Amino acid sequence: MEFLQLTYFKTVAEYGKIVTAAEALYITPPALSASISRLEKELGMKLFVRTNNSISLNAQGEIFLRYANQILSSVDNAKLELEQSIHEKEPHIRLAMTLSHPWINLLSAFSQDYPHITLSNTTLKLSQVPKSNLYPRYNFLFTEERTVQSTHFDSIPLVVGDKPLLMVSPSNPLARLPYVDLRDLKNETFLLNVADTSLNEMARTLLSMAGIPATNVYEYSYMVRRRMVLNGQGISFSTVVSAHGEDTDLCFVPIAFPFFRQTHRIFWDKDRKLSPEGEAFLEYAKDYFSVSEQ
Repeated sequence: MEFLQLTYFKTVAEYGKIVTAAEALYITPPALSASISRLEKELGMKLFVRTNNSISLNAQGEIFLRYANQILSSVDNAKLELEQSIHEKEPHIRLAMTLSHPWINLLSAFSQDYPHITLSNTTLKLSQVPKSNLYPRYNFLFTEERTVQSTHFDSIPLVVGDKPLLMVSPSNPLARLPYVDLRDLKNETFLLNVADTSLNEMARTLLSMAGIPATNVYEYSYMVRRRMVLNGQGISFSTVVSAHGEDTDLCFVPIAFPFFRQTHRIFWDKDRKLSPEGEAFLEYAKDYFSVSEQ
């Protein structure tokens, strides 16, 4: 079995048509068909159900795709880690997060206190959160604890009981209230963060709990959403911790109902020993939020 066969197999499974998959791979359809046939012959079983217009995985193909994805991912990660072992000569920490605002002040403070350790961060959609190993792409993952189900991680809580807030323009009458009940806001226009993000998931949960229909709910990128809220075109959501990273020209109102709390954790791959800079960063994050909560 050749590595290239796995790539061909995965591409055919994704496109569902030999001709389209062949175009994506820059080979001829007959050559691709022959490669798939050789793979099936080597395995001793069919992997696809073929019709005149399409090709789809059968039950055995679904099983094989799962393992093919693991193999291809492992090879990609090996290449990445090898490249990083050559180019990363200075202490460096790679961070992934599903929400950036809660961590802005932490990263800034760490960079000031540890100027010899560089940081890079990537904001992931929820569907991009690694399901197995973090390495070699990231040293740490920041996310809400319910996002991660994998047993491959160790983690500690950094923020416990983070509360949702309503984000409104200073000119909005809601800005003068001590708190709001979302059930009273069914006629408002809600401007949510884009789908497949932590804030969007939280907001959708809150709206559902409050019985608010989706008719006046819209999704925008952060900058567009923020501008629209400032212009009084709708209201949005944040959290107590996230609001610390927001600009002060917005107003944040506590939400009395629905009751909703989040715990944010930092995760790392338990099968990998932390580097000295990784251990320093983890201890710094623990101390930073321990002091912040006092």
